Amino acid sequence: MAHPVLLLPLLAALAAPAPPRPSPAVTPQPPGKLLAFPFPVEVKTLPNGLRVALVPYDSPGLVAYYTLVRVGSRNEAEPGRSGYAHFFEHMMFRGTKAHPGDEYNATVTRLGLDTNAFTDFDMTVYHLYGPSKALPTIIEYEGDRFRNLEFSEEQFRTEAGAILGEYAKSASSPNLKLVEKMLETAYDRHTYRHTVIGYLDDIKKMPDGFAYAREFFRRYYTPDNATIVVAGDFDGPKTLELIGKAYGGWQGKLKPVAIPVEPPQRKARRAAVEWPAPTLPRVWVAWHVPGASDLKATAVALVLNAYLFGPTSPVYQDLVLGRQLVDGLDATGSVQRDPPLFGALARVKKAADVAAVEQAIAGAAGDLARGTIDRGRLKDVVSNARYSAALALDKADSVAVTLAVNTTYTGDLQYLNKLYAQVEAVSAADLSAFARRWLTDANRTTVTLATKKEVAQ
Repeated sequence: MAHPVLLLPLLAALAAPAPPRPSPAVTPQPPGKLLAFPFPVEVKTLPNGLRVALVPYDSPGLVAYYTLVRVGSRNEAEPGRSGYAHFFEHMMFRGTKAHPGDEYNATVTRLGLDTNAFTDFDMTVYHLYGPSKALPTIIEYEGDRFRNLEFSEEQFRTEAGAILGEYAKSASSPNLKLVEKMLETAYDRHTYRHTVIGYLDDIKKMPDGFAYAREFFRRYYTPDNATIVVAGDFDGPKTLELIGKAYGGWQGKLKPVAIPVEPPQRKARRAAVEWPAPTLPRVWVAWHVPGASDLKATAVALVLNAYLFGPTSPVYQDLVLGRQLVDGLDATGSVQRDPPLFGALARVKKAADVAAVEQAIAGAAGDLARGTIDRGRLKDVVSNARYSAALALDKADSVAVTLAVNTTYTGDLQYLNKLYAQVEAVSAADLSAFARRWLTDANRTTVTLATKKEVAQ
């Protein structure tokens, strides 16, 4: 299942400790200040390390329930074992002895709940959204699933085969191959080198990885590596009591493997993908930039997504609207726990224009480094980023996913507000300094994709 969505489980064992008394920390919105996440967050940590974040939101009769597990493809450091974080996104729907998968599906359907999950480089998130009256059942079933997930080796092999089918479906589009080539070219050591779904060879071998899968689950599906976010219309003390009963007996401590540190890139890299069928050529230009813990650099990169490559940028106006060399130009920067890639991807109308498009993208970064800044447009971009973030929080489900995803990067529930405080302070000098430090020729990776015939020409 793909990016942003969720899931749930149950079982309050007799051995579970008494439910925690609600003595939560409350984070109010400072008066007179517009926050990117403007809602008070009530936080409680259970004795086993599980965090619960409660966000009251004006959505009468509706509630969103998200479970963030801070594990993704980033954590797949052992050779031959990529794809397991995404695999467990699937396996968590297999159910337990108390509530098998078929019963789970029938129950959420009967209760009118939308449920799903998504995996990314740094996270796996399970979510459910629907009537508030279903919240006790949601908590019961989710608590059961996270404490008592059970699957046989036969079920494991069946699901591993399904993931191979999912890979094959994705591989029918040029985009997966382009992403694979970019990551393996730009990264030498870090686990961002492989995609979230994993290497094809590893997926093919996955049916024989039953014992490893169980170990992977024990390492990362622990209460101290998870955060529950409840947003919408609910009774706070009662919800905390139910969560305490359902999850109090969940045991285990996070035991992550070491993530290799990516060395600095010292020389420009490039690679090409030859696609066997007719398709429009692509060119992707990317640079390594700091990870999420560097709030200022991450804020600058966020602003530059729109400033350098958004619809108002000179390069977009030139390539899309002016010379009309491309039919799409997209910024590819993202927030990640460790240093990600920042750049732009263009789909080019004619193979003969790929070099010109690449030059235009790289040239925009060069102009920025030399101090060519439109201060008026920068102000507009910052303002748009601030208000767009707030306007996106238009329902309980959006509130919950926003908090869950942005908690992933550093574990801080206030990360989004801290990041956007930095966004508001971004200056023209910051953009130029960032470009001089990171958007250099030596730090650049370029990957192109074209049909074999066009490559031969």
